[in-house]
Amino acid sequence: MNKKVKLAFVLAGIGIFAAAALRCVQMLCFFDYDTGFVTDSGLLTYIYCGAAIGVSLLCMLLCRVDKKLCARIETKRNVAAGASALLMCVFLFLCAAALLRDFYLYRNNQPTYFVQASHVTTHLPFAVLTLLFAIVSLIFAIIWLTGEGFPSGTGGLWAIGSVWGISYMIVTFMTYSAVATTEENIFTVGGGAMMLLFLLSEGKLLSGAGGKKALRSTYVFGLPAAVLWMTYVISNTVLIIAGRGYATEMPYVIQLAMLCLSVHSLCLLLTVSGQRVSAKAESNLEENALKDTGNA
Repeated sequence: MNKKVKLAFVLAGIGIFAAAALRCVQMLCFFDYDTGFVTDSGLLTYIYCGAAIGVSLLCMLLCRVDKKLCARIETKRNVAAGASALLMCVFLFLCAAALLRDFYLYRNNQPTYFVQASHVTTHLPFAVLTLLFAIVSLIFAIIWLTGEGFPSGTGGLWAIGSVWGISYMIVTFMTYSAVATTEENIFTVGGGAMMLLFLLSEGKLLSGAGGKKALRSTYVFGLPAAVLWMTYVISNTVLIIAGRGYATEMPYVIQLAMLCLSVHSLCLLLTVSGQRVSAKAESNLEENALKDTGNA
């Protein structure tokens, strides 16, 4: 792994741990659960949000200036990417099941659990796309675990993931961002935007359409998405386990799905980083692509 990318991963890990820890400290020690306001004048909010944003920007810069990233994914078995895609598939299925169950209960005039009754219908398209994305994740998990390899025609299926990311952003803007706190918007809106751009880049990479630019984009957007989402969801999970959770603006089932996407992004980037194509090989690939275009 190149030194710049390795440093970016180290900084991402430190940023996630530090920001999540500070957010937990604030919510456990400096948060009034009766009024819903912090009692430290927002000092820790500025610190952990600044740390998450700063680390994200630094990771983007380090990956952007790295000139030694590989050109394509090699055709070989990738256990880490396959296992993380399988984990992502499981939680996407659970998320879709929870949202669809709420819609069923709502239609039968029963109280919903995961989503507020006023938001149930707006989540229905998102739930359907979540189910489709879970199926696509299962297909890719099998491909990675069996070593079928990329790029291939199946890479185009990842477009479902991009549509799912767009649907997430629409749902967030329609139902949550207007009433959420600024720090929650940093993680849910900012992290969601980074995740959408990562999914778009990953789709290009898997289909063989983007080359080096697509690969660099997966790092540029994938690491910040992981930093923002893992900081937010890990801290929320700790608070729930500690019995000090609060009614977050984003349903927890969606948060868990985004957490698994973040784990998948890290596993993919860690394994792809070691797959390099020499300049000569890349030149040959480009020449062959031009010849194929000319013959067509």
